[in-house]
Amino acid sequence: MTGRAWAFGLLALLALGAQAAPAPVPGTVAVTILAINDLHGNLEPPPGGVTVADPDHPGQSVNVAAGGIARIATLVKQVRARHPNSVLVAAGDLTGASPLLSGLLRDEPTLAALSRMGLAASAVGNHEFDQGANRQVGKDQMEAVADFLGAHSPYTPTLPGRIGRVN
Repeated sequence: MTGRAWAFGLLALLALGAQAAPAPVPGTVAVTILAINDLHGNLEPPPGGVTVADPDHPGQSVNVAAGGIARIATLVKQVRARHPNSVLVAAGDLTGASPLLSGLLRDEPTLAALSRMGLAASAVGNHEFDQGANRQVGKDQMEAVADFLGAHSPYTPTLPGRIGRVN
């Protein structure tokens, strides 16, 4: 997935989360789930933004400023301001195959940014294993993201009691 595609997909998901929700049923709590995936340590937005179909001119395209961790964090903050019962989760590939800015530092900058955004849980994707299947994620990295969910992955034994096993 290209940087432009993931950025556009993320913006679309966040825009959906920003839509007005139907009135909750009495005795229930409405929860907004914000989900990201395939970040791949792309902390900076892609040069020139993303190219999307121009809604005002069918058959033409337009560049839209999108992507980058600062823009993502801003959108998450805006949605949370309108929907206080929200949770940010991820479906994996947040790290690995990362640009130099994050990859050179073993994706610590990405994990720190996700932590500051309040990422509650993440599944592991194949790119979390780019450093090898036996690589253990350090305690500081695991604390950056509350829970990594994966079936018996090498992440599991690092922090017993905090990491859930999915069977």
